[in-house]
Amino acid sequence: MAVLTPVAKMQFLDATGAPLVGGLLYTYAAGTTTPQACYTDSTGSQANTNPVVLDARGEANIWLASATYKFRLCAADNTELWTVDYISAPTSSLSPVLSGNVTIDSDSPGPALKITQTGTGPVLRVQDGIDPDATPFIIDADGLVGIGTQSPATALDVNNGVIQLSSSGTSRTTISADASNSTINSPGTRGFIISTGGTARITVSSAGATTLSGALTVSSGGAAITGNSSVTGTLTATTFSGAWANIPAGTAMLFAQTAAPTGWTKSTTHDNKALRVVSGAASSGGSVAFTTAFASQSVTGTNDPYTLQIADIPSHTHTATVTDPGHFHTFTNTVAGGGVIIAAGTSYSNPSGNTGTSTTGITVANSSTGGGGGHTHTFTGTAINLAVQYVDVIIATKD
Repeated sequence: MAVLTPVAKMQFLDATGAPLVGGLLYTYAAGTTTPQACYTDSTGSQANTNPVVLDARGEANIWLASATYKFRLCAADNTELWTVDYISAPTSSLSPVLSGNVTIDSDSPGPALKITQTGTGPVLRVQDGIDPDATPFIIDADGLVGIGTQSPATALDVNNGVIQLSSSGTSRTTISADASNSTINSPGTRGFIISTGGTARITVSSAGATTLSGALTVSSGGAAITGNSSVTGTLTATTFSGAWANIPAGTAMLFAQTAAPTGWTKSTTHDNKALRVVSGAASSGGSVAFTTAFASQSVTGTNDPYTLQIADIPSHTHTATVTDPGHFHTFTNTVAGGGVIIAAGTSYSNPSGNTGTSTTGITVANSSTGGGGGHTHTFTGTAINLAVQYVDVIIATKD
């Protein structure tokens, strides 16, 4: 591609068109009267005098720095001929320098402005007074548009800014993002609507109410709510992930493992206890630990002392046998007509006499024995083994 050559050596003319011999060119910083150097060659190592004195052909070697200038041209007697402000140098050997307002007026079926970039530099760069500007508006060689960044990463990359949608000069919707959140904001009392096929599917009012039109499908990690769904009243949602997507925070569950799973917190309120199923309010109680109550229990002890009563004794009789040994009795017999005493054992016949009788005088009785006190019986038995098998579980609550 060929380009127009720039002016190799600057020449200035007077009002008659003759070379401005000995003319004086003052160079200032744009918009000021502060002298700003220009240079004798492309290296920028040697500054011209200020003002630059023109030679016999009204020419001078004038190379500009990467800055904006104001030129003031005077005749040799220092009479001002003209002043031009805001002159900038090209940034590369092929860049034209346009000063002032630029208008492109086209009446053709083709584009009014066509930029073709065959190199690696950006297609378009718009920057402020700082050169190079780190936050320009740029279209890079791949057609990516950057606003506030010189290295766009996507088709449209807005760096540290807000995208504003407006109508009639009033902001209606803004889209912004920072390190923490992405925000779509509808200022004032405006709602937010997401539509498909011309029909509103999700509507969020300015008061915060959310209306969903059609079926609701929520899916994450295999847990899903699918189909026509209806939620009445207040719905509070907390961020979930994986298989626990539909479990509210604070839910307590049992896990047969030592540590709580990810997204859960182990509860240490209860330890070494059994589970009880109730139909009323859930609570806890008892005083004996699970492994203490359910263990091998020995069976030992004694009965309280007891005294037998007559009614407690079986019906029975007692038999007694008495033997009366032979013996003699001394008696006195009076013989008629005399008073003779006959000794016992003397033979005597008295057919007409009587023998006195005598009882034995023996009495039989059973004597009692025993103190009538109570007694106890000690007992032992086979141990009852209540050491049931068990599996340890933990209680964990959803974060």
